[in-house]
Amino acid sequence: MARRADAFIALPGGYGTMEELLEMITWSQLGFHQKPVGVLNVDGYYDCLLGLFDKGVEEGFIEASARNIVISAMNAQDLFLKMEEYVAERERVAPAPSQRWNNDCNNYDTNG
Repeated sequence: MARRADAFIALPGGYGTMEELLEMITWSQLGFHQKPVGVLNVDGYYDCLLGLFDKGVEEGFIEASARNIVISAMNAQDLFLKMEEYVAERERVAPAPSQRWNNDCNNYDTNG
């Protein structure tokens, strides 16, 4: 599924949604994909999570360039516009994945 996607968008949701969101952010940080990762922040639902990411940058746990992986907007139209303009501009934090690992990640199926 991840291989076929052009981008990833998280709607407000529970632990499963947050886990999938964080996985796509991590995969981007590790260089497994360069696709936009968006958060539809309806009524500020993700404000605390986005604030946690900002705190991670302030404390030195998240590289400032990696913070730009996550795109957020309060409505779908603004989010789509931001995602269309997205350019991956960050330093890879890990060596390029091996072909086997890359294939494993690209074949990842959340359905089972």
